[in-house]
Amino acid sequence: MVRSPTALYALAASRQPQMHESMELCFLGTGASWPSVERNVPAVALKRGSEVILFDFGEGTQRQFQRSGVSYMQISKLCITHLHADHYLGIMGLVQTMGLNERKAPLQVYGPTGTRELLEDYRVVPRKGARGPDFGFKIVVNELQSGAIVQADGYRLEAKEVRHNVMALAYAVIEDDRPGRFHKEVALSLGVPEGKAFGELQRGQSVTLADGRVISPGQVLGSARKGRKVVYTGDCVPCEQTVELSQGADVLVHEATYANDFADANKHGHSTAAQAAFIAKAAKVRSLYLTHISPRYTNAKPLVDEARKIFPESHEARDLLQVVVKFPPDEETAPAAPAGQASP
Repeated sequence: MVRSPTALYALAASRQPQMHESMELCFLGTGASWPSVERNVPAVALKRGSEVILFDFGEGTQRQFQRSGVSYMQISKLCITHLHADHYLGIMGLVQTMGLNERKAPLQVYGPTGTRELLEDYRVVPRKGARGPDFGFKIVVNELQSGAIVQADGYRLEAKEVRHNVMALAYAVIEDDRPGRFHKEVALSLGVPEGKAFGELQRGQSVTLADGRVISPGQVLGSARKGRKVVYTGDCVPCEQTVELSQGADVLVHEATYANDFADANKHGHSTAAQAAFIAKAAKVRSLYLTHISPRYTNAKPLVDEARKIFPESHEARDLLQVVVKFPPDEETAPAAPAGQASP
């Protein structure tokens, strides 16, 4: 949903959503099925300010965190794409380590139907009416259906079912719109003094001048600007649902288990690098990162070359690679100039 500038200013004035300049992806595991010398099994951390959103958590991911410099104690949300072991086996050790390190903040776990039963079986959460382990913090399990939207502070998490050989979800993190750019020249021409009033206007608050005039943010801010969007597919074959979820994403992390010469890729519920590139092109994303690389490939260059023929902004996701997610280019219009003034 794209909010109008007026609605955006009202939102900013009411609750000041958390807009962070920093956002980066850290690839903790980029392999498929089992760990190899080159790659651990799937796990991708999205660090937004001081918050970490984790997608999948294969075995050995705790050690990958230690090597990455990203703190697993900052994980607020753990998003499981599907219930194949290489995507969740690390969870049991994670919650124990968090408890030993005296975590107090709740951990939100998201996944498809069956996630709660799985975590009950592994004694991560107690069965209903039974006494379970006490790690010292609350673990909240949320089973999601396709189309679910989870609102958070400054962004939303969207889940959509994709095609795999079991029920599987892809996830999108979509930031709220940002206020438009502050136009100093326009503010000065309206008689707004530099200093505190500038800051209030940039935060979406109206200011009253000494002569009694009220200046609203819409008079000095350009049109609302989009936040960032990151999509993680998990395991899947090419499907329209992925294209829909990924539309206009700044980064698409798509599985590319095989090269295009592996005829049975889709039969096994997976995509080729070329198919991932076609998805990226159809969704008009800014960049594509290929992950979930089969252990058969000790060198992923052929997969990247295959993808770049279709979508040039294709890149190999390697273990411990960290990628800064940049804001999309501004597509704003400046506020109208006051009468008798030229537009800046």
